[in-house]
Amino acid sequence: MTQALITKWGNSHALRIPSKIMKEMRLDCNDKVYLETSDDKIIITKTPAPKKGTLEYLFKDYSGESFQTALINPTTPAGNEKW
Repeated sequence: MTQALITKWGNSHALRIPSKIMKEMRLDCNDKVYLETSDDKIIITKTPAPKKGTLEYLFKDYSGESFQTALINPTTPAGNEKW
C-alpha cells in the first residue's frame, strides 16, 4: 500500500499519484480517469481507450477546431427543385 498527501491547489485539492502507480496503471499526464467512492475509499478507474476503427479512435489525438456547420432552410428552393 502506498501513501499520498492531499494538498491545496488553488481553490481545489490535489492528490499526487506516485510514478510507480502511474506506470502500473499505464496512465500518462492528462489521461482522463473515472473517480467513485465506496465505503470511505476513492476508486480510480482508467478511462478505456477508443476502439480501433471508430471515429473516436481516428480523432483521439485531434486538437484542432471543432466541426461547425450552417443549417440550410429546406423550405427555400436553391435551384430548380420542386417542393
